[in-house]
Amino acid sequence: MKSQCWQFDAYGAPETLVWREQELPEPGPGQALVKLKAIGMNRADWNYVQGKYFPAEVFPSCLGAEAVGEIIALGGPAESGPTALAQLNLKVGARVGTLSARVNRARMGVYRDIGLYDQAALVPIPDTYTDEEGAAFWTALLTMGGAMEMGGFTANSGAGKTALITAAASGMGMLALKLAKLWGATTIATTRSAQKQEEMSGFADHVILCQDSESLAEGVKRATNGQGANLALDPVGAAFYPGLLAAMARSGDIVSYEAITGSQASMSIMDMMMKDLSFHGFTIFRVFSSSQLLSTLVDIGLANADALRPVVAGSFDLANVPQALDALGRSEHIGKLIIRC
Repeated sequence: MKSQCWQFDAYGAPETLVWREQELPEPGPGQALVKLKAIGMNRADWNYVQGKYFPAEVFPSCLGAEAVGEIIALGGPAESGPTALAQLNLKVGARVGTLSARVNRARMGVYRDIGLYDQAALVPIPDTYTDEEGAAFWTALLTMGGAMEMGGFTANSGAGKTALITAAASGMGMLALKLAKLWGATTIATTRSAQKQEEMSGFADHVILCQDSESLAEGVKRATNGQGANLALDPVGAAFYPGLLAAMARSGDIVSYEAITGSQASMSIMDMMMKDLSFHGFTIFRVFSSSQLLSTLVDIGLANADALRPVVAGSFDLANVPQALDALGRSEHIGKLIIRC
């Protein structure tokens, strides 16, 4: 089957992106052919085309890993490897999403009209969601839910605690705020933008305007009456690490899931020792290394879909992917940018 996709022959997109035709085979055992309807844009997409993520496996490389579509052809059961999720209605005509950690970005990706994916890379979409909302959901839910679990923060332990979400205007951050609130926590969000601070006031109990570690620590101290946060989810990295140590309550957990400002930082181990803090590094691959954790988080997402409904910041047509990536790189939005197919 003929399909069309965006590819790049060298790092530096969006300038290097090219719209190309690609021939796809019929689905084999454990595979499904999916006509895509909406694509979720993640910061990893921007980093990938800039050469700041995992190296491209091949050139020309495709891109993207999160999307929603309809199964149009189905192979038989998988003969080896991961199997399809038990929650999945695996049949032609079913609406499905893709699990980003199980999509080969380079060879297939999702910035395309039709894709061939492993059945184990598919996930159901909540019935009440639009295609756009579905494309904004699972990567954020699995990342933030997995990061919270790593920090010891669950539905059974969140009540009465304080969760700090830095750079919270992203699709990841907005989902984390909703999940923490669902689990009974007081939420603190940070942003560098005064405009975003005002717009985010309805999503968090406290929204702190901060540019550096000092303003971060001072803002959390004010919001918590000096008690500090029990959990911090942070994608900022080096620029915030010292402030995070100062912002935490005793026995708190810091979970770093990205390093936008760099991964090399100077932190006081003594401060961590004296406050009995734990520092964790997290990637979504932790979730996929545990079939039980993956299944639990999928169940949580499906059962609480309305409470966790993602915030869609805006959308672009598939023909305008270069402009969409440029907007993604500027990070001026709140929530998730979507591409319509």
